[in-house]
Amino acid sequence: MRPLRRAVRTLLRTPFVTGVAVLSLALGTGANAAIFSMFDAILFNELPARDPGELVNLLSPGPKPGSQSTNMGGDSDHVFSYPMFRDLEREQTVFTGIAGHRSFGANLAHGGQTASGQGMLVSGSYFPVLGLRPALGHLFTPDDDRTDAGTRRH
Repeated sequence: MRPLRRAVRTLLRTPFVTGVAVLSLALGTGANAAIFSMFDAILFNELPARDPGELVNLLSPGPKPGSQSTNMGGDSDHVFSYPMFRDLEREQTVFTGIAGHRSFGANLAHGGQTASGQGMLVSGSYFPVLGLRPALGHLFTPDDDRTDAGTRRH
């Protein structure tokens, strides 16, 4: 009990040093907890999709016509052209569904302020394939890939 009383008296004699030490410990603990939570959510938990273990990412080796620009979806050796995706979507019989995505950079302006960010173009089957349901409203469906005339966009 005596060492504990001595420690408390020492801490009370130097309140600035004590405050800095307590603040440093609190910030360090909070930062570690935040970083762990982020890694836990990103790396250790499964995707919030129906049957995440059954998702497959298809790659397309070899030369392809059309755009060869790349993004987070893969390098230029693994890019599907849009017509190639539509052909695969129409002809495949192995998967229960197939969806496409492509990220892009975007600049937004409002009220004299601008911000840059990332957007994602997705096929109409994207959310149904993942089995996601919105909390409010509705998500894209395969019908959103159709024009007013009922034909698919190409």
